[in-house]
Amino acid sequence: MRHALLVVSLVWIMGWAWSAEATQSNDMQRNDPRLNQGPKPIAEGNSAMVSTQLPIVTETALAVLERGGNAVDAMITATFLQHVVDYHQVSHFGTMSGIYYEADTGEYHVISGVGARPLAGRCGEGDPSRVSIGGVVRAMGALADRWGTLEWSEYLQPAIQAATEGVEMSSFMYGINYNLMQTGDSGGLIDNPEARDFYMPDGFLVPVGERWQMPALAAHLTALAEQGPDYMYEGEWAEKFVDAARAKGHCVAPEDLAEYEVQWQEPVRFSYNGHSMVGSAPPDTGGAFVGLSLNMLQHFDLADRPHYSESAETLEIMARVFGRASEETRRMINDPLAMQVPTDIWMSDAYGQMAADIVKASMRQPGVSLSAPSDDGEEEAMTLGSDHNVIVDEQGNWFSVLHTGHGGAPGVLVDGVRATGSTARAFTQGPGRRLVLPITALMIEKDGKPWLAMGTPGMPPQPVTQVLTNILDWDMHPAEAASVPRFWAWLGNEPGIRIESRISDEVRQGIRESGLPLSDLGPYYWSTGSMQIVWRDEETGRLYGVSDPRRLGWPAGY
Repeated sequence: MRHALLVVSLVWIMGWAWSAEATQSNDMQRNDPRLNQGPKPIAEGNSAMVSTQLPIVTETALAVLERGGNAVDAMITATFLQHVVDYHQVSHFGTMSGIYYEADTGEYHVISGVGARPLAGRCGEGDPSRVSIGGVVRAMGALADRWGTLEWSEYLQPAIQAATEGVEMSSFMYGINYNLMQTGDSGGLIDNPEARDFYMPDGFLVPVGERWQMPALAAHLTALAEQGPDYMYEGEWAEKFVDAARAKGHCVAPEDLAEYEVQWQEPVRFSYNGHSMVGSAPPDTGGAFVGLSLNMLQHFDLADRPHYSESAETLEIMARVFGRASEETRRMINDPLAMQVPTDIWMSDAYGQMAADIVKASMRQPGVSLSAPSDDGEEEAMTLGSDHNVIVDEQGNWFSVLHTGHGGAPGVLVDGVRATGSTARAFTQGPGRRLVLPITALMIEKDGKPWLAMGTPGMPPQPVTQVLTNILDWDMHPAEAASVPRFWAWLGNEPGIRIESRISDEVRQGIRESGLPLSDLGPYYWSTGSMQIVWRDEETGRLYGVSDPRRLGWPAGY
């Protein structure tokens, strides 16, 4: 039975009051972990736990739970709020994918609101290759219909209030906005008068420290609250989007929006040294990548080796495993509605052993010292703009979700909604036209129930795998596991390692002798992700949450 949640707006106002008070002290701004990079506290709670990308989002989601809402209610509210307060990271016409554990049935559900290409040829002339029908709002509607307990309009109230009152401009948000509007990286937004008015209401970008009011977005969210999710797929906004996209030469038809369907799927299941896990399903690449990587790594007995940040040999093994997993999955993961995906083969014991043997047989010869120049080549583009949220409610429901951009068409902004399309790989013919993205929602289960849930924005598969090995092989506390140095391996077509600089000269030299290029990412490189982790103590059942020090995430529980 649906019930009112009248106090959420009050909590939201209190949150903004805290923000305004915090900004009065420059010293507090410099030292407050809620406003800066740096170590975050470990949250504890007996009943519920939330870990999201921003403190105000965590506080608002927690308020939903405290007033009787469930994990789905809190997740929907958090997602819409992030569309405003994290405007530079996510898109209201973007993509989402997540894993939901339903306590009443003991079942895991994957919900895929991943953006999908228009059907080529449906609209005549025009290019569909960068257009994506963003599924996040229709997915929120599907979740609300299936498990939600609030009225639809209630989910949007904190977002509407935030857009109306304004979002405090951080230096991080300003930098991204500057890049979007001044360099043209947003696919032509600088040529869009509506976008210029939205981003630069007085002819300039809103300065750092001032409030960025978004009246156009507030009006759009109000219409969405009143008319429901179909407003963006069959209503006035859908009509405006089709007209704007076609005016810029893109191929999209009204039927493409109206026919978009959220997909319910089974998660990818795999095990690692006796630990049972569930992960994102294709076309997300994360579940298959993590499962395949761990399937190989369990044949190297990492627990008996020094940590990868302290051993060149361990680091090389993991880098070569990630390289093979990248090559294996890069082109073989597609929308399963159109193409088969060999997930079961990748997760099989025999394949894991064979692939591990291939990695072992491709290492340098014993006693040989090679040298590799520093890698000064171009870095493969990373998908940085996204938010990952993990929420656990009093009923024992768990939700791990990533939502991001990848919806719309280049150069399009309609009613305050940035909908600039996607260059991600996807088909434009056939029934399965969803984008292939590295989304990596993941849960570890014990006794058939979630024990730990995690995820990160950025390019998640490799960082998530590293944090898992930190916890499961090297017995690190999740907070430490999220903080220790992370690395990228085999980005693009060339082998090599990019790693945070908190490693020894001995490790650096050892990697160079292996023949792999090594480059430095600095002490804490924010684009290696921002882990949001929630877990329960097996003995007491008490919940804990942590957030990565690299960004502004925040955990809280009760």
